[in-house]
Amino acid sequence: MGNLWKMLEWIGFGIGIVIAACAVTCALARRNILRHVRAELGQDSLLLAAGARVGGYDGPVEGKRPSTAVGILMLLSSGLYFHSWTGRSEVFVPGPSISWIGVSEEHEGSRMERHRIVVRFLNTVGKQDGVAIRLLYPEQWVEAIKTHLIARS
Repeated sequence: MGNLWKMLEWIGFGIGIVIAACAVTCALARRNILRHVRAELGQDSLLLAAGARVGGYDGPVEGKRPSTAVGILMLLSSGLYFHSWTGRSEVFVPGPSISWIGVSEEHEGSRMERHRIVVRFLNTVGKQDGVAIRLLYPEQWVEAIKTHLIARS
C-alpha cells in the first residue's frame, strides 16, 4: 500500500507541474501579444484586454454551432481586436462600423451563454455582419465599447 501512495504522489506532482507549465505558457503568450500590439499601435491605443472565445453570429441556428477561436480580446482606441492563442485567427472591428452591441438574450443553454456579447457591424463590402464573443463581465465590456468607440463616432 505504501508504494501505491508514493506512486500517486509522483503522479500528482507531475500533473501539478504540467498545469503550472500551461499557466506560465498562457501568461507569456498573452504578454507577448499585448507587447506586440502596443509596439505596433502605440502605448495609449490599448484600453482593455481579456481572454475570450470569439465566433461568428448569425442568430440562433438549429443544430449548427459556429466555429470559435480562443484567444485575447482587446479594446483599442480605434476598434475591437481579437487575436487567437495559436495566431491563426484575427478579427478587427473598427469602431465606426459597429451598428449594434449588446449582451446575448439566449439563456436556454449553459451558464456560459449568459457571458456572451454580440457585435453587429458593417464589413469591408458594406454588408451587415456579426460576431459573438464569450467573456467574463459582458455588461462592463458593452459599456466600455459604447463609451470609447460608439460615443466618439
